[in-house]
Amino acid sequence: MNRLIRFLKGYVRIRLMSRDPERFLNLCARNRILLWQLVNRNGSYEMYLSTADFFRLHTLCRKSGSRVKVLRKYGLPFFFYRNRKRKAFFAGIFLCICLLFALSLFIWNIHVTGNYANSTGSILAFLEQQGISHGILKSRLNCSDIAAMLREEFSNITWVSAKIEGTQLILEIKENVDGYVPEETPEGPSSLAASKDGIVSSIITRSGTPMVLPGTPCKKGDVLVSGEIAVKNDSQEVTGYRYVPADADILIETTWYYYEEFPLAYEKRKYQEPGFSFPFLQIGDVRLETFQPLQKDELADEETRLWKLHLTENFVLPVSVGYQRSLPYTTEQMKYSRGEAQKLAESHLQQYMGKLEEAQIAVFGSEIATEITDTVCRTRGTLTVLEEAVERQVCEQRTVTPTPAPE
Repeated sequence: MNRLIRFLKGYVRIRLMSRDPERFLNLCARNRILLWQLVNRNGSYEMYLSTADFFRLHTLCRKSGSRVKVLRKYGLPFFFYRNRKRKAFFAGIFLCICLLFALSLFIWNIHVTGNYANSTGSILAFLEQQGISHGILKSRLNCSDIAAMLREEFSNITWVSAKIEGTQLILEIKENVDGYVPEETPEGPSSLAASKDGIVSSIITRSGTPMVLPGTPCKKGDVLVSGEIAVKNDSQEVTGYRYVPADADILIETTWYYYEEFPLAYEKRKYQEPGFSFPFLQIGDVRLETFQPLQKDELADEETRLWKLHLTENFVLPVSVGYQRSLPYTTEQMKYSRGEAQKLAESHLQQYMGKLEEAQIAVFGSEIATEITDTVCRTRGTLTVLEEAVERQVCEQRTVTPTPAPE
C-alpha cells in the first residue's frame, strides 16, 4: 500500500554530497523527513524520499553545508509531465476507460454451479431460448425471474440463487439428489394398474383400495390399487362408492432382457508427438486463428484450449486466447483375446447396471451368459429387477341400486 501511495504522489532518488552527512541525516530525522534505502556509494550517500519532502531540503542543506543531486524521478506526476505532449496517448487512455465502462454494462460469462443431473449445456440452452445469453445488458436481467424460470423448467431443481457479480451471472443450483419428482395430483378419480407383467413385491397404499397382496402375480393392465372406495353401513352392506385419485408406492418384480455384442477386431490409435501449437484470439464468437488445415491424407485429432481474460475475479472480458494443435496418430489392427473380451463384456454389464441404479431400479438377480466366437463377443440373458411399473387409469364410476324394502 505504501508503494502505491508513493507512486501516486511521486518520489525521487538523490545523491548527498557533504563533509558532514551525519548532521544532514539528523536534521532530516528532526524534521520528520522520511528516507529509505539509504546506501553509501563511493563516499557519498544515495537515498529515496518523496517529492514533497525533497522541496524541504533547501534549508537543511544550507545548515549542514551539503548538496544534493537528483538521480532519477519516479511516480505518476513525473510520468504525466514527461508525456504531456502525447495527446493521442492520453486520448487512448480515456477511450480505454470508456470501453471498460461500456463492457461492464453487459454479462460476459454465465457461471453455473451445483448442477449434477442437469448439464450446464442444457441450462445455458434453455436460458438462450428465453433471450438470456452472453452479451446481454445487465439492466435487462431480473434474477428472481431467472430463478423462477429454472425451477419451472427443470422439475428436479429444488433451489436456485441467481446473482450478478461484475460481468458474471452466477447461478447456484441445488437438485433433488434422490431423484424423486413429486407427481402432480390428478384432477379426477383414477386407479393404478400394472404397466408390465411381473410379481407384486410390495404395496403401500395412501389412498384408494388395494386389489392385490405382495407376492401376487400380475399382468399388464391389471388394476393394483383402485380409486373406488366402498361406503358401508353398520351392517357392512355397501350403500355407495366414493372415488378418489389412487396413490400408492408399488414395486413390481419384472424381468428385463439384456443383449450386447461387439466385434473382437478393433482399431487401436497410437499417438505420435503433438504438432506445433497455433495460437488464436477470440472476440465474442469470432475467432481469429492461424491454425493450418490438416492434409486430407493425414490422420490426426485436433486439441483446442481456451482461456477467458479477466480484469478482476468477476470482471470477465469478451476476449479469449488459446491455442490449437494437431495430434497425429497411426492405426493398428488389433484383436481382443478371450480373457480381454470377457472382462470388457463384464465391464459393459456393470456400466449398464450402474445406470439402472441411478434410475432407482434395483437389480437383485441375473442370468447372464457370454459367448465368444472367432469374430464377436455376445452377452445376453435376463435381469430380475424391482421397479415402479405402474400406470394411471381412469376409474369407472358406478352407483348402488337401493334394495327395496320388504312388504
